[in-house]
Amino acid sequence: MEFISKSKIIFSIIKHWFLKKKIMKKYLLVLGLCTITSFIVSCSDFLDEDIETFYTEDQIFATEAGLETAVTGLYQSFAAPGYHGSSIHHLATTLSGKFYSNQGASEDATSLNCLPNNTWLTRMWPQMYATVNVANTIILNMETSTLPNRDFALGQAYLIRAATYFDLVRYFGDVPIKTIPSDINNLNTPRSPKEEVYELIIADFEKAKTLLPGPGEYLEGRPVKTAANAFLAKVYLTLASESGDLALWQQAYDEAIQVVGEYSLTTTYAELFDLSNENNSESIFEIQYGPNGAERNSDVIRAYTLKDLYDYDTFGRIRPNKEVYDQHVNQYPNDPRIEATFFANSYTKFNGANQNIYPTQSGGGNAFTALKKYLDPNFNGSTTSRNFYKLRYADVLLMLAEITNELNGPTTEAYGYVNEVLARARTTATGVSAEPADFAGLTQSEFRTRILRERQYEMLGENHEWFDTRRRGYQYFLEEVIYTHNNHPTLDVGGNNSKDYIYPVSVKNMLMPIPSTELSNNTQISQADQNPGY
Repeated sequence: MEFISKSKIIFSIIKHWFLKKKIMKKYLLVLGLCTITSFIVSCSDFLDEDIETFYTEDQIFATEAGLETAVTGLYQSFAAPGYHGSSIHHLATTLSGKFYSNQGASEDATSLNCLPNNTWLTRMWPQMYATVNVANTIILNMETSTLPNRDFALGQAYLIRAATYFDLVRYFGDVPIKTIPSDINNLNTPRSPKEEVYELIIADFEKAKTLLPGPGEYLEGRPVKTAANAFLAKVYLTLASESGDLALWQQAYDEAIQVVGEYSLTTTYAELFDLSNENNSESIFEIQYGPNGAERNSDVIRAYTLKDLYDYDTFGRIRPNKEVYDQHVNQYPNDPRIEATFFANSYTKFNGANQNIYPTQSGGGNAFTALKKYLDPNFNGSTTSRNFYKLRYADVLLMLAEITNELNGPTTEAYGYVNEVLARARTTATGVSAEPADFAGLTQSEFRTRILRERQYEMLGENHEWFDTRRRGYQYFLEEVIYTHNNHPTLDVGGNNSKDYIYPVSVKNMLMPIPSTELSNNTQISQADQNPGY
């Protein structure tokens, strides 16, 4: 029997899945049997659509080493191009209304007119469910296991299943719930109300809390129980933001406070994104790439890095909207995070040529700043070691500031959390800036508005934009995204080489559309089940 690496299995299944115009049930059966990540042996070339021999699940989950490899495969699926490695950036980042992309495949998302057959959408949905399926397989096989690393593995499976469903429910609303591995008998599943999805998410994170070890008790780069606390805090914060229920705000507080003191902010903001400083004191959950993670599963480098900045091919497609940069500069002109976050004005290409960008671009065209967070001078065009933050401590502190303000107003405690983040923001390798100044003297309403914008300044490009612009409701989304963008003084629509867009005033953008592939192939979901406006 010929052993095939986990990465090869993942890419083989995903490649042939997406090359098909119609997702075949046989592939879903293969997905259920092989679980993408296992030690599959000669799970033959899918072009022939023939399965030869493979290890059974009993064999895969019979040893500690086998179980650990299956868990590694779970993280590879979570990190894969169809999910965090590429699609989530090209789709969710641009569709958030805070970013622009010059890629044709992202044009409908960039203009906030996402189509159900969007390339990134039809890749992301199945990869998210592939990740759920891997987690389900580990859970099924570990529930009665006596292996010494059983709890660690089971806790991670519950954590990743919950995290994936948390993304799904926020992007799509009602979604199918799958809690057992896919096979020929359960391929078609109707959408479940989002309330039921949240019940599963909360239950899974609660299980992860009891099963995972504490900080410092497990492998570097793997999340521990405080990640489950932080996720649960975000779940309750999301629900409380939508409902205003003080009991939910309290539950968010009770979870987030468990994380306080277990991590610490890095000394400076800039070092957060230094390649030599990954898995640092602030990292709660960092998606691993490179030799110890999922090799060549991330297009983040090429998507965000300006063209010709280095002597390898990058696209620089995904760029912050003009108003996003201007908001930060107008609020805090001397904030050191601006320099650490953005390329603005100009940059020097690898050949020594100078290239002007926002507010004036060399050679015409549309002028935008670019992100610095995902640079990698060692990238060779085919592999990356650039990790991606899913959760970091500053996020928790800003959540606590927001939560405490909702519960008790702008108290000393609420100010303390946000001001800890701002104090770090002011600190540079050479001294301390005067900006951003501490929060002080705000009303509860003013604090609420400022803290959401502060999240943008601190975590721009880290996959929070979609969620933070929508969880406060449609009116907030209109004012923060639509009106702010459409009324920007330098918006260039209809000019020479223009790529700016007027965003539609439409409630449909509170959710993404259900992919056309899912509507076509899931007999339990029809066009009548599509999200409003699509």
